[in-house]
Amino acid sequence: MKKFLSALFLITITSQAFSQALYNPDNITIIDITFEDNNWNTTLQDFYDNDIGERLMAIVEVNGSEFDSVGVRYRGGSSTYSEDYGKNPLNIKLDHLKNQDYQGFEVLKLNNGAKDPSFVREVGSYEVVRQYMAAPQANYAQVFVNGNYHGLYTNVESVNKNLLAEAFLSNTDNTRFECSPSYNFDYPTPPFGCTEGHGSSLEYLGDGIVCYFDHYEIQSMTGWEDLRDVTNTLANSPQDTRSILDLDRFIWMSALNNWLVNLDSYLGAETQNYYLFKQDNGLFAPIMEDFNESIGRYPWLTPPNDSDLQTSEANLIGLNPFLGESNVQKPLLNVILNDPTWRRMYVAHFRTMLAENIENGALQNRLEDFQDMITVAVTNDPNPLYSSGDFIDNLNISVADFVNGETAYGVANFLGSRYDYLQTFPEFTATQPTIETPQTDPANPLPETDITITASISDANTVFLGYREVLTDAFTRTPMFDDGNNGDGAANDGIFGVTVPIGIGGLQYYIYAENDEAGKFSPQRAELEFHTVGTSSDVVINEVLADNETIQADQDGEFDDWAELYNNTDVSVNLGGWFLTDNETVLNKWTFPNGTFLDANGYLMVWIDDDEEQDGLHTSFKLANGGEALYLVNPQLQIVDQLIFGPQSNDISMARCPNGTGGFEFATPTFDDNNASGCTVGTNDLVLGVDYRVFPNPVSEAIFVETTDFEKRNIQLFNLVGQAVFTGSFSEEIEVSVKELGSGIYFLKIDGAGVQRVVVE
Repeated sequence: MKKFLSALFLITITSQAFSQALYNPDNITIIDITFEDNNWNTTLQDFYDNDIGERLMAIVEVNGSEFDSVGVRYRGGSSTYSEDYGKNPLNIKLDHLKNQDYQGFEVLKLNNGAKDPSFVREVGSYEVVRQYMAAPQANYAQVFVNGNYHGLYTNVESVNKNLLAEAFLSNTDNTRFECSPSYNFDYPTPPFGCTEGHGSSLEYLGDGIVCYFDHYEIQSMTGWEDLRDVTNTLANSPQDTRSILDLDRFIWMSALNNWLVNLDSYLGAETQNYYLFKQDNGLFAPIMEDFNESIGRYPWLTPPNDSDLQTSEANLIGLNPFLGESNVQKPLLNVILNDPTWRRMYVAHFRTMLAENIENGALQNRLEDFQDMITVAVTNDPNPLYSSGDFIDNLNISVADFVNGETAYGVANFLGSRYDYLQTFPEFTATQPTIETPQTDPANPLPETDITITASISDANTVFLGYREVLTDAFTRTPMFDDGNNGDGAANDGIFGVTVPIGIGGLQYYIYAENDEAGKFSPQRAELEFHTVGTSSDVVINEVLADNETIQADQDGEFDDWAELYNNTDVSVNLGGWFLTDNETVLNKWTFPNGTFLDANGYLMVWIDDDEEQDGLHTSFKLANGGEALYLVNPQLQIVDQLIFGPQSNDISMARCPNGTGGFEFATPTFDDNNASGCTVGTNDLVLGVDYRVFPNPVSEAIFVETTDFEKRNIQLFNLVGQAVFTGSFSEEIEVSVKELGSGIYFLKIDGAGVQRVVVE
């Protein structure tokens, strides 16, 4: 009977699973493993215990897609793996013997939730972190083995070259380190001439690269000298930190670890669980991972001894938000928190996270949604590590860890109490500057000219602009002034201004202002988010669709990537001998045929599909929907226009708004037509056959979403770079506050479909 029920459960679930995204957090991924070895569990345990790196062969289905010759092994450390557990963490290598993947992913990492009775810590933490910086994706997976339901897991994306390419748009062969040493608290004896290290702490241990071998795992061909130079700068030239680190990302990482009391990280006793990657711009950036012990589940702030007990709930809730400021063994925190401006930026980011997740109740609502979604899967789990009662209770109530009796604190209550504690710090309640919507002059500049950016700012004594031309560059910082000499109007009128050059690719920028007590960014998620200014010339790239699923097929019925060019002039332009390329070092990659004309004020469509044998304009390369570049080049091999973009959603284009002259925004595609209708979507769209009303739009305080439908629907608001800034659910109506968002363009989705443009003023 049990096997029959499991099979019935499998049929019920998989009937809805085909083709769904592997890491969609609003759906449960279904993984069905078939081993020929009936003693598969014993075999996997033997492989793990002997640490021989062997994998057991299997046939694996992922959301209905079948793969053979797959290699499976157990994974995890002492806190998550045990021969006594009914389910252990899994590593599934789809390309073990064959070149195969599911939606571009070759390896699946499945965690068993051994440290989390609530089962929401890991997926919830990853979703929060991804609002502010690059991090792996995560959702839930139900695993079936040989036809029987085996249990619920968390499904976490591997930190590999695919993730790095999407996150940083850089050469994935660049220097990369995994910062999780193999030892625990028994620090290795340093080589001659080296200082003792304490995990992957970025401490300067000496000039010899051998000093760092025990503390980091290099994953690139070279790079030890780069790592040593990072540690040397932090130790001996901290004022130069921005020349070697993508500092804003490290500030976000530090604030996230502290807020989430994620001590199994750089912040805690072992100083681990992150990656270092050197971007093409020369700056190292971090990627965080391993959140199964976030929100107070990892017990140690300092290395333990035999008498150490778990840090108390009160001490974890009351974790000092500036922990590490005086710790020379945490040079990253020491440098950030002892520079007055960087410290204010850290607090500004901290306050943004609290406002967007705790003050508005968004995170608790999201965690409750996760719990609702997985309750049936948890209840039916034949190999639970915690009871169903513990699972339900631990969202709000503390329960005992089944391994050693430590306490797993109630997630929502813990975070709520931590918020209250943080409000006792003056820096978290100090008056921040206010930054009104920035203005640019001219509004539609020509490439390779100057542009003046101004903003009305109060309660600030220092203001600067961060700006860059393309997505892969580091931001340059320059002061803004209220002196009457920088396009800012009269002196001391509260208008700050600065004039900067604008290149072919337009301009991406943010503003930071501070007083003696507090700082503020515009937009508030800078540097992840930014304001944009487009440039316009005679011929421009007007719209690009890099993930065309249903919008427009070519003459052979294929839904390929496409680009739209537009002629801003009143005369026809002969594009014969011009080029398109996705590589700025190979400017003549694909040539427009002789006699290719772009009509006056007209459009020209080009299929970016690596299929030159087809009739019409088909290029010799494709675009990657995970992030790519497209350059328009004239016969003199000069770049005339360019678009560099990050990860894309299917059937959502990057389009100039306004048509022909504006900056690029996510839009509803308008193939071979004016972008106006795609840039300005109406406020009464049909989404999944249901009538929704979204108002007001534009908005400054809150948007309201109403429907005549009584079904529960998921709602998400995305920024221009595709990050979710709000996630929730509703049935008839919902109010979404936008007061803490920066001004600009956002996109609303209902149940993952139906994009609507929202203008926040």
